[in-house]
Amino acid sequence: MLRFVVVLLLTFLTLDAKEHQGALAYLNTIRQDAGLIEFKSNTQLDRSAKSHADYLIRHQKNGHYEQRGKSGYTGRAPSDRVLSAGYVSKAVMENITVNTKTFHQSIDTLFAAIYHRFVFLNFDKDEIGIGSAFTKKKQKVSSSFVYDIGSSATAQLCKMDFTMQNGTYYIQNLCKNNSHIVPKYLYEQKQEAHRRKNSRIVLFPYPDAKNVSPVFYTEHPHPLPGSKVSGYPVSVQFNPAFYKKIKLKKFRLFDAEGKAVEKYKILTHRNDKNHRFTTLQFAFMPLKRLEYDATYQVEFEAIADGKRVKKYWKFKTKKPQGIYYKITKKRTELNVKRGERMVFYFEPKSNKDVLRGIYSTGGPDISSLDQNTLLVTIPKKSSAKKIILKAGGRRVTLSVL
Repeated sequence: MLRFVVVLLLTFLTLDAKEHQGALAYLNTIRQDAGLIEFKSNTQLDRSAKSHADYLIRHQKNGHYEQRGKSGYTGRAPSDRVLSAGYVSKAVMENITVNTKTFHQSIDTLFAAIYHRFVFLNFDKDEIGIGSAFTKKKQKVSSSFVYDIGSSATAQLCKMDFTMQNGTYYIQNLCKNNSHIVPKYLYEQKQEAHRRKNSRIVLFPYPDAKNVSPVFYTEHPHPLPGSKVSGYPVSVQFNPAFYKKIKLKKFRLFDAEGKAVEKYKILTHRNDKNHRFTTLQFAFMPLKRLEYDATYQVEFEAIADGKRVKKYWKFKTKKPQGIYYKITKKRTELNVKRGERMVFYFEPKSNKDVLRGIYSTGGPDISSLDQNTLLVTIPKKSSAKKIILKAGGRRVTLSVL
């Protein structure tokens, strides 16, 4: 019996490792397509991320902080938890999602959230730990995915010993040992060298990207306070290794017909109420959802250190897999066949219009693709001749042929 348990445990660990490898590969593909170097896997950061993912499930929480005294506690903040896991530097960043079903969905959700996107597209970091946890119980938090991101160069400096010298500035409180000092000039040299491995300018969605989500919902803190649904953000980041001062001149988004998206907000360091943007980061925030399966064009212009920079590029939003219906009327009637797989997109009527209660008759299989889109399948052996679907204050009647 003991031997069986050990083998089973090792099997679970192997499956978990494969999932994490797939998540890292997916994340690195996006980074490379955007012009950034890959993240390397780090065992200590993996341990930290996994412990926090377990904590979030155990205590049904969502966030970056843990409470001392609670079971599974390994540190209040990400910087504390990575030290507990054996990492030597406090200079880390963390991304989290809860209730996403897979790593793929988790990473896509974080890229749709502008502040969390910038964490994944960071110029300074090069190693990552990934952790996840799940529960089959019907609870508020059913899954958690945690990503702890660090710098191997900074970690290396924390392993070196330095003696104070006159005329040299030092950084403290960077390493596990609070009294450990790192020469400021050496830290900046390492940081600069790493940044230069990345592109000068990072555009996202990157040029010719496909299967881009058309929607952004919420994140904490929220860049669009009061909004529950809006369009996918478009961002531009200037690499601080190459640029110092940027003056924005133009930032526009055009739909598939060449018409400019009229309702938007451009976020910059000056107007970001959450003070997360640097002076080298810019985002075009559409205030309405983008369309499915549509090509958008971006026009960006700025004065960078006295020189004009112009960028033009395109990206395409994802195409739903199924017969697609855009629901805009209060009542819609459709003829369908048994076995059909349909996508019903309930176009938001406002920036607060997300689907909550969903009601149906006739036994269709229903799942959510996002908070405005349902995947509906009529079972092949269904005996129902009429199916009624109610969602978002709208009614869809399906006559089954």
